[in-house]
Amino acid sequence: MRIIDLTWRLPGPLATHLLALQGMEVIKYEDAGHRDPFLKWHWDPAFAHVYEEFQRPKELRLINFGSDADVAALQDAIAGADAVLMGFPPRVEGKLGLTEEEIASRYTGICFTRLGFRPGDDHSAHDLNTMAQSNLLKMHVLDRTDDIIAPPFLPATGIFFSHHIAITVLATVLRQKSQVAPIQNWCYLQDSVDRVQQAYYPEGLQARTPATFLHNGRFPCYNIYRTKDGGYLAVAAVEPKFWSRFRELTGLGELSDDDGLSHDDRAAAVKRIIFERVNERTADEWRAVFAGQDSCVDLVGPWRDA
Repeated sequence: MRIIDLTWRLPGPLATHLLALQGMEVIKYEDAGHRDPFLKWHWDPAFAHVYEEFQRPKELRLINFGSDADVAALQDAIAGADAVLMGFPPRVEGKLGLTEEEIASRYTGICFTRLGFRPGDDHSAHDLNTMAQSNLLKMHVLDRTDDIIAPPFLPATGIFFSHHIAITVLATVLRQKSQVAPIQNWCYLQDSVDRVQQAYYPEGLQARTPATFLHNGRFPCYNIYRTKDGGYLAVAAVEPKFWSRFRELTGLGELSDDDGLSHDDRAAAVKRIIFERVNERTADEWRAVFAGQDSCVDLVGPWRDA
């Protein structure tokens, strides 16, 4: 399967990256004079590294979007593809001869998927905006009183969207096999995120108290504790056998079978007991303790001279 990638930034390029890893042939086209913004955001070099990783399993073709010859070559490549993923503004689509009308008249047997924010809404939004509008951000700030809260590290909504795009492209290719006229559809960011949020955080859960959950720090058995030297012990000892093993390996025999999933004041006390024990040793010392143990405990850091 051959896919033409006419997208930039995160969702589209990540979607085609995932498809390329599954064996699809992906060709990404960019305007040589107006490269992907991830390559221009010099205020954080991490974006360029992300771009390079997204691009690694694909073929990159740099052309001049203002050149009739280059645009004709792109159109020929599209004619030999199975699917086209499009994330450029309408004015760029016009330059490339890829308006809805031109696609319908020029191509057969090829499906086209455009990316958008939500039906009838083309305003700008970053990952943090989408998280706020979908209630996912609410889960991040529940029961917190910090004056300033750092956003979640992962651009979760962009990642959700990327997977939704990849599934949509594959489903559309299958649908295209039964018809000649090119299928032109849309894949919307907010729709894809809302579907995830509504399934994992339905309305019936949004008013509960306390508001936190297992995955955002409610219970002592599923938390992150700082070691003596600035590393962290990632504890996910939810099941009784793992909680029992964790207590045994850390010497916390005073904690009960029920303390791992304790609530309210007891949970706060148990977290403090665990932290004080974990903070007695370095990350490497704890690595030695948990080496070879099936305990759902891992170490991260510390980071020196990074």
